[in-house]
Amino acid sequence: MVFKKIGKSNKWHKLAYGAFGLIVLIIMFYYLSNTISHYTTDRQFPINSFERFPLSILIFPVELFSFLFALYFVYVLFTGNYYETPNKSLPNRDKTRVAILIPAHNEPIDILERTILASKRLKWKGGVSVYLLDDSDNPQDIKNTAFIASQQGINVVRRKDRVGFKAGNINNALRSHIKEDFFVILDSDQAPREEMLEKTMDYFSDNDVAFVQTPQHFVDIETPLEVAIQTGTNIFYRVQCVSKSRDSAIPFCGTNAVFRTSAFKEVKGLSYYTATEDIELGMRINEAGYRGVYVPDVLVDGYAPKDFKAYSSQQYRWANGNLAILRESFFRLLKGNFSFPYQVHMFFTIAWWIVGLTTLLYIFIPILALVFGIGTHHTWLPDVLIFFIFFGVLFGIFMIFASLHAKSDGEKVRLRDALLQYSLLVNSSFIYVRAAINSLLFKRYIGFVTTKKKASSSSLWLIKWNLILGGICFLLGLYALYNSIIAANHDQLRTYLPLSLWLLFYGVVLFSSILFVGAKKND
Repeated sequence: MVFKKIGKSNKWHKLAYGAFGLIVLIIMFYYLSNTISHYTTDRQFPINSFERFPLSILIFPVELFSFLFALYFVYVLFTGNYYETPNKSLPNRDKTRVAILIPAHNEPIDILERTILASKRLKWKGGVSVYLLDDSDNPQDIKNTAFIASQQGINVVRRKDRVGFKAGNINNALRSHIKEDFFVILDSDQAPREEMLEKTMDYFSDNDVAFVQTPQHFVDIETPLEVAIQTGTNIFYRVQCVSKSRDSAIPFCGTNAVFRTSAFKEVKGLSYYTATEDIELGMRINEAGYRGVYVPDVLVDGYAPKDFKAYSSQQYRWANGNLAILRESFFRLLKGNFSFPYQVHMFFTIAWWIVGLTTLLYIFIPILALVFGIGTHHTWLPDVLIFFIFFGVLFGIFMIFASLHAKSDGEKVRLRDALLQYSLLVNSSFIYVRAAINSLLFKRYIGFVTTKKKASSSSLWLIKWNLILGGICFLLGLYALYNSIIAANHDQLRTYLPLSLWLLFYGVVLFSSILFVGAKKND
């Protein structure tokens, strides 16, 4: 294999990564060694934190998951600096035709036309055939797609039902219409750049490569919501995916990917039980002995969700779908034909979506501790480690900035964008918790839901629970701050001051959700 460096990572970036990992290890070691058995003095018997402080039963596993994910993130940072390049050119390039699949369902005609035109401009000696997989059920949208297809001279594939939604649409096309040896999947708003095939097809000279994934990149970024979404997308595609691909664990992400048709058919195509059928397909492809490859170059330009309602729908679908895979395939992941690095990467890919539950527990448990006077194992933490907990949260946000800065060539990366992305993550917690409850507890899996491509009006009602919880945090934070001011001794100060700072911090973060809603944006 030949590898090429990505970004501008240097010794200062690596120093920051190492410092972050060291802080995580120090705090994690203390928790593991002192939470279950804690000695108050050298002469006392050990005391169990879970018996002494019942709230520790809730907070400890959440913290442990956070620490493990932080260590995984550090691993990704250290191993994601080089990506694989093709060993040789694809044989018979000038005779290899590629199919471009554009699944659509009642899509805005201007957005759809943009993707079709860009697909027709793709540079590839073997030529391309563009297929519009139209699942529209609105009569006007059906007429629009028929008109644009006729005007542009492309193929239209329709079916009698919408079984399996997007996954069924693609399966139907591959089963009945697509004869090409390779195909590209593009969401209706994802317009490929001319060089996409030139930079991806040669990877298929290796027979074990089933698909080549490229990043999502958004254009026309203007609002705080769009900036936060783009930053979060960059964390995944720029920071994590190179490391995942290095360990042959890159997931298929649903769009902006080139597939080997024979491998897709060998594993029986896409499944229907999960809304993230792409992730599940990637898992079965790996189990069958194939692998995916990641190309970090931006080769497709799309649009971020334009309003908080569309964003919420998309995030709920992704969280519900990934956690459905976690529930249905966890033991398969443990026992199946997967390498250990793949198991680790895949676990954190699908289990990350419990982040909403962990975030809300980080907020609610201090509230319970303050209201009912019930402590946690943090009572035993030395003062310096209390500081490290607060510092760790802020350092974690800084690490988002540092990691993006290291992986970006020429594009400006701002610390405020990392803060904005953290705010959006926290303020998405109720979305993720609802998805976790429905998928993990009640096995309520949703089908594919199209993300609206046009902005619509938003209101504060969409973030009502964030504002309510933010108000509770702010009021209780002030109450704890007052008690810390009038504290009669160090123990009282140590009890109330960290709680007040913690709740005031999250109160501000939750109130910042107002940045993500507003009036209708003019397009």
